[in-house]
Amino acid sequence: MDKVSYFELNTASAAFIWTSAQKETINAIDNITRHDDDNKSQHNNQEYRFTQKYIIIFWLLFVVISTLATSCSKEIEPTEPPVLPSTRSTEQLVADSIYYYYKEQSYWTSAIANVNPISSFTDRFFVSNVDLMTNARIALSQLVMQTPVHAGYNGAIDRFSYVAEASLSGSSLRADREDGYGIYETLARINNDSVGYIYISLVEGGSPAARAGIRRGDKITGINNSRNLQVPLINGVAQNQTAILLVRQALESPAFTIEIEREGVTYSHNLQYDNYEIDPLIADTIYTLQGRSIGYFGLSSFEQTRTSGNIGTAFRSRLDAIFSRFNAAQVQDIIVDFRYNVGGYVHAAEYVANHLINNEGDRRLMYKSDTNPNLRQGRYAGEFDDVNFLKNTTLNPRKLYFLVGNNTASASELVISALMAYYNPNGNEDAGSRRMEIIGTPSAVKPGTNIPSTYGKPMGFFPQTIMNRVDLWAASFKIINARNYTDYFNGIPATYPIPVQDNILYNFGDPRESMVFAALYHSVNNAYPTAAAGTQARSVRNSSANTNGVEIVQELHPRNPRELKKYKQ
Repeated sequence: MDKVSYFELNTASAAFIWTSAQKETINAIDNITRHDDDNKSQHNNQEYRFTQKYIIIFWLLFVVISTLATSCSKEIEPTEPPVLPSTRSTEQLVADSIYYYYKEQSYWTSAIANVNPISSFTDRFFVSNVDLMTNARIALSQLVMQTPVHAGYNGAIDRFSYVAEASLSGSSLRADREDGYGIYETLARINNDSVGYIYISLVEGGSPAARAGIRRGDKITGINNSRNLQVPLINGVAQNQTAILLVRQALESPAFTIEIEREGVTYSHNLQYDNYEIDPLIADTIYTLQGRSIGYFGLSSFEQTRTSGNIGTAFRSRLDAIFSRFNAAQVQDIIVDFRYNVGGYVHAAEYVANHLINNEGDRRLMYKSDTNPNLRQGRYAGEFDDVNFLKNTTLNPRKLYFLVGNNTASASELVISALMAYYNPNGNEDAGSRRMEIIGTPSAVKPGTNIPSTYGKPMGFFPQTIMNRVDLWAASFKIINARNYTDYFNGIPATYPIPVQDNILYNFGDPRESMVFAALYHSVNNAYPTAAAGTQARSVRNSSANTNGVEIVQELHPRNPRELKKYKQ
């Protein structure tokens, strides 16, 4: 989406209810002050100087044109003229602009009260002795509170919109980066032991931990000089937070030494906090069972598939290579591991879905977007058109298996819901015709329910940069699949109603890992394993579901769902 100029924001934030002539005047000014993204840095400095020099001239022109034009229309209600930008601080203007753009872009715009001038609303919550970002968050929180109440959230339905410091997030197509070590840890116990240990449940690709060779299933046995990392438990509840806090503090420090145990062997690594490029492909493999080839791949997020120069990224190349191997092996069924996938870019989700779609869905509707009327016109026109499938491979999968957890959100839910329309055309409840299975973890069972489900985020975003200081991400479009399935605010339910433990002792793709085993067993037997199947898996060669009595006590470093990002292509 277009960036908006400093002058436009100063002017437009002063009032929301415009006459048609006032809108035309603002649009005329926009044409002078709006620049392309790739000129952003130069634009910021030049535009600021331009604005300071000519703001009074444009203001007088605005008032004269508005007066002449509105005098010809008797039905237009008079509005207060916008407050001159010089009378309000940068912090106040940012708060004003958050109201303006949230009201314009939010899916729930009709629930947001009309105010004129905007300052009559934002000044009620403005705090003079806090920083700009705090006031920006306060302004947004007051708007979000106006959206309809959702019983499943015990509060406002918009739990998604947020503001962040303006950064590279607005610079369109780029490879995504993250700060930290890339370690996500979990407290678990074995065989109802009274002591728990901290295990690594995910290592993000490209991170310092990944570069050091640390992987899922490693038990953390030491942090710097501390080696007493046992956590006493009573009835499955941690009684001492010392070890947990020690690990947490280390992951927030600039450097530390970690000792891990793997298959009885201890390894030590010196790690440095770093900014790294995310590699979201966590694993891939091909299983051969009873003469049938079954593919597996896992994604932790959806990152960019091409650069600003329309050059394919490493993520895209690796994904293409995986499906080339699937093609060569004539894979029939595919297991897609989204249990730690928190979302990401819309176009990346589309790219993955185009690799997975069957022949029935090719060139048919993938999804459509529902928005408020503001996003169907003007600078937004065409941004939310329907999207159709366009197969990227010759594969025609017989069945798909999605492994999901409580953090499976956003873009991963888009992929699941879009494919569901063509793999389960009679609905997920019709087991006889179902060709897509969804398997969930115990942590994905929400309060008051018995069946696992995904996070529940059918909403998408695009960034609105405000004065080069703040990015507003307003939940602005809702995903609808070809069968009009939508509103999965409480998550997409698993087709297999029994939760399957995420066995963190095994790496991703290991056929002994409980969730992978359940999918493999079903692929071969067209039924899920019974309690005895762990030792009597008649069709999965040399593999048995082995939970090792693992119980997840607490996710110590849960992954936060990512925004479903949509950028102007």
